[in-house]
Amino acid sequence: MAVIECPYCDEDIELDDDASGLFDCPYCDGEFEWGTEEEEAEEEEYTPAMNRISNTPNKILVEYSDNPTLRITAGVIFSIVMGIYAVLSLFMIFGGLFLSSVESDISDATGGAVESSGVGIFLILIGFVMLAIYSTGIYFGVQMSKGRFHALIVCSVVSVLSLLMTIIAWANEDGDECTKWETDPFGWESCVEFGSAPFPVFDVILWTGMIAMLAALIFVPKFRSQFY
Repeated sequence: MAVIECPYCDEDIELDDDASGLFDCPYCDGEFEWGTEEEEAEEEEYTPAMNRISNTPNKILVEYSDNPTLRITAGVIFSIVMGIYAVLSLFMIFGGLFLSSVESDISDATGGAVESSGVGIFLILIGFVMLAIYSTGIYFGVQMSKGRFHALIVCSVVSVLSLLMTIIAWANEDGDECTKWETDPFGWESCVEFGSAPFPVFDVILWTGMIAMLAALIFVPKFRSQFY
């Protein structure tokens, strides 16, 4: 007697050694083929796939073809966005250094009568934090393009946090933005009209699109099968 495993319910079934053809599983009534030349060839050529997804409730494994272009494209897009924001953080650091230098010169020129506000130092610190976050994002973007599922999760978390920080920063904007400038006879420009800070439409659209792309990779079975 030969003992085989039902491809549907995984129960052991006993068959005669020379049995071949179509059979019904006595446990789940599923029909399967055994002993034919085609079945034997499939058994010999079968190799376990890296990417499989369980199709509950019947516990049937569905195999999807590998499509590396999908994860590579997503990883490259995410890494490019992270790289752009990393460069912007460098500009923030240099701007903070310049502002800190100007504040120091003003304080020296006035003999300490005008104290440094510390805005330059604050910008430098924020710039370094952003640089660390976005540099890490570049690394995980590369790992995501290689098919690492944990990198996909990290990139999704970074995108959600970036969207939240963008909205929070806009909502907590204290100062008004100048909407109209005028130049006096001596050539000095002064703001004559203020308005509220504009809503960061571009950033919101960018991060929302990034979140939607990564969510599709996580929750769509065919896309999720490209990661391990």
